[in-house]
Amino acid sequence: MNPLKIFYERLWVPIFGRMLMFFAKWIEGKRPEEKPTYDLREKNDI
Repeated sequence: MNPLKIFYERLWVPIFGRMLMFFAKWIEGKRPEEKPTYDLREKNDI
């Protein structure tokens, strides 16, 4: 498996995705309607 893909799926998206959502509620002035998922892995990769 590609190491950059692993880094992106397991580190970049969960950490920076949550940070982005934290600041998005401040920028937009409201919370998202539903909690976003940060799991980009396919079901057969688990």
